[in-house]
Amino acid sequence: MGFNQLWSLQQEEKLKAWHQVQLVADQRHPAPCFTITREFGCEAYALAEELIKRLNAQVAGEPWVVVGQQIIDEVARISGYSVEQIQKSQDTPSSLKAIFSMFLDSSRAEETEVFTHMREVIRSFAKRGQCVLVGRGSVLVTQDLSNCINLRLVAPLEFRVQKIMKSQQLNKTEAAKYIASHQQQRDDFIRRFAKGNIADPLLYHLLINNAHLGVKKIAELVEEYMVRYVN
Repeated sequence: MGFNQLWSLQQEEKLKAWHQVQLVADQRHPAPCFTITREFGCEAYALAEELIKRLNAQVAGEPWVVVGQQIIDEVARISGYSVEQIQKSQDTPSSLKAIFSMFLDSSRAEETEVFTHMREVIRSFAKRGQCVLVGRGSVLVTQDLSNCINLRLVAPLEFRVQKIMKSQQLNKTEAAKYIASHQQQRDDFIRRFAKGNIADPLLYHLLINNAHLGVKKIAELVEEYMVRYVN
């Protein structure tokens, strides 16, 4: 699916409206924020989209937004990066590229500077709330924020292989190699970016087996958790 099928003028206007509201938000009483991490091949972005769909249907105020891959082209346009430059950067997950690129000019920064800036930007989004941060680094840099609900999706390898076979048009062997390669890239990134163990279950409010529940049921469960347990 091409980007033009994922991005629309309505989505752009929602993002801009959300951003303007967050600039004046009362950070003493932040709205909830979700972070989602996953084993590679689980349905994190599909869950994020389903979750904000449910949340936006319940409120009449400003929209919830997903901070992740779906805004990459718009982020590139705003920041001055070309889409090709961002996509060719192999060391940073797309969700985090999208976040830090929004706040950087087109000059290339040193990795340490970029990482410092990324942490600040992630925390800024999280503190203001009303967003879903999809990316493994976000859970580690927001542990002290009480408004954040941290989710992790896991699943047996066979489930994830089947998902990748379908989404990437690969055979079973190719899909398994694809998962291993991308998981290694993400693990390497986390070691450099946040120096934490993203698989530690104690980081999360909810740890969910994606093979047992589809995204609609997970989104329903997560929304119920927020309503019941988040002030």
